[in-house]
Amino acid sequence: YTLEHTKRYSMKPVVHQESVATHSFFVALGVLMLSSSYKFDVDKAVKIAICHDLAEMEISDVNHLVKKNFPVVAEALKKAEHDIVKGFPEQLKDYCAMYHDESPEALAVHYADALQCLQYSSNEMGLGNNGYMVDVFENSGKRLAELEEKLEPYKVLP
Repeated sequence: YTLEHTKRYSMKPVVHQESVATHSFFVALGVLMLSSSYKFDVDKAVKIAICHDLAEMEISDVNHLVKKNFPVVAEALKKAEHDIVKGFPEQLKDYCAMYHDESPEALAVHYADALQCLQYSSNEMGLGNNGYMVDVFENSGKRLAELEEKLEPYKVLP
C-alpha cells in the first residue's frame, strides 16, 4: 500500500490528490487503449506499466519537469531506482528495467504515462487549479507529440 500513500505532485497545490498507485492503474488502462492503434505486446506493456513507478515507494515521486530541468537530479534518481529494483522479486525486476528501453512496449507505456499526466492536469484545471497544472498540461502535450513520432513505425494501418 506504500504506493497508495505516495502522492504525486506532492510539492504543488492540487485540488484532488493522486497516488502513484492510481496513476499506475490509469497508465496500464491507457496501454490497453493504445493497443488498438499500435502494434506491441500488450501483455508485456501492461506489466511494464504496472511496474514503471514501483521504485517510488522508496524515492517518492519527483515530477517530470524537475528531472528535465535538473539532469543531475534525474541521473541520481535513475541510479537510486536501479539500486532499489535490484531488491525486487525476480518477476518484477525485468518489467521495471524494460520501461527504460526503446521497445514499442516501453514507448507505449511512456505515451500512456504522458497521456495520464495530461488527463490529470486537465481534470485539475477543470476543478479550478490553474497554477502549475497548466504547465503540466502543456508539457504533457509536448511529450505526447514527441512520443507519437517514435511510435509512428508501430501504428496500425486503417
